[in-house]
Amino acid sequence: MLRHLLTAALCLVLALPAAAQDVPLKVTATTTILADAARSVGGDLAAVSSLLPPDTDGHAYEPTAADIAGVAQADMLLTVGAGYETFLGRLLENAGGRVETVEVSRGLEILPLGLVGHSRDDEEHDESPFLGVLGEGLECEPHEHDDAVTDEPEHEHGSCDPHVWMNPRNVIGWVDNIVAAFSAADPANASAYRANGKRYIEQLEALDAEIEALVSDIPDDQRILITNHEFMGYFAQRYGFEVVATVLPGMNTGGEIDPQTLAELIIRVRDEHVPAIFAEVSANPQIAEVVAAESGAAVVTSLYSESLGGADSPASTYIDLMRYNAQTITAALLAGE
Repeated sequence: MLRHLLTAALCLVLALPAAAQDVPLKVTATTTILADAARSVGGDLAAVSSLLPPDTDGHAYEPTAADIAGVAQADMLLTVGAGYETFLGRLLENAGGRVETVEVSRGLEILPLGLVGHSRDDEEHDESPFLGVLGEGLECEPHEHDDAVTDEPEHEHGSCDPHVWMNPRNVIGWVDNIVAAFSAADPANASAYRANGKRYIEQLEALDAEIEALVSDIPDDQRILITNHEFMGYFAQRYGFEVVATVLPGMNTGGEIDPQTLAELIIRVRDEHVPAIFAEVSANPQIAEVVAAESGAAVVTSLYSESLGGADSPASTYIDLMRYNAQTITAALLAGE
C-alpha cells in the first residue's frame, strides 16, 4: 500500500513542471484590434484579453476597477502607443506599475495629426508627410481630449497620429514586435510564435493587395475623404486618397464645432461636390448628418475605426474590418460619380 502511495506521489510531482509549462501567457491588449493581432500570434499559447470591448470609442474609455485588476495579473500589456492610450499612466499606476508593457507601434513611421488637406502632390515632390520613426528619435506624448467648443484647433500640426492600424502594412510591424515580445517571455515556444506570425503576415499582405485592387476602380480625382474625426490618415497615405476635411477637429469624437466652421464645411462639401461623408459606428454622427443634409452629400455611418465590431458584425476581425471599410468607401465614392 505504501509503495503505491509513494508511486502516486512521485507521478504527481513529476507532472507538476509539465503542467506549469502548459499555462499560456496571460496577455492584456488595450484594444480589440490589437488583441486580434496578438491572438493570431499567440494561438493556444497565449490567453489574450482586451481592455476595450467591441464597438467602443477608445477616445472616451476610462479604466474600471476590473480592468486595473486584470492588468495587474497579466504577464504582459500590449499598447498601440504613439500617444493613443491617454489613460495608460493612470492605469499602470493603479495596477502597481509592475506589468511588462510593450508598445507595438515602435519602429513604425508616424504621421502627424493636422495632415487634413495634405496634397498627394507633396509626396510626388519628395516632401514626406511623416514625422519620423517611433522610438528612433521620435516619441509621442499622449493626446488629451477636450470636448468643449474652442476657437483654437485641438491639435497643432505635428503631434502624432496614432491610428497606424488603418494601414495593414503597419500591422505587419505590430506582428513582428508581438512575436519578439512573446518569444522573449516564453522562449520554449518561440518557433511557434514565429510560425504563427509568418502565417498572419501572409494574410495581411494579401489584404493589402486586395484593398489596393479594390480602390483602383476609383478615379484619382475622386479619391477624397471627409471623415467624422481624423482617423483615416494612414489609409489615405497608403492607398492614394486625400482627407480634405474632418467634421470634428483632430481626434475629438465627442465634441462640437462652432456655427461658422459648420457653415464653411457645408459650403466646401457642396462646392467640391463631395459624394459622401464618412462617420464611424462607435461615434455620434449627428453633426456629420447635418453637414450631409445641408450639402446634398450622402452620409455613411458604418465605418469601423477604434475597435472591432461584435461577433455578428462585418468587422469581427481586423482583416474583416479593413475589407469592410474599403468596400464601403469604394461603393460610396463610385455611387457619387
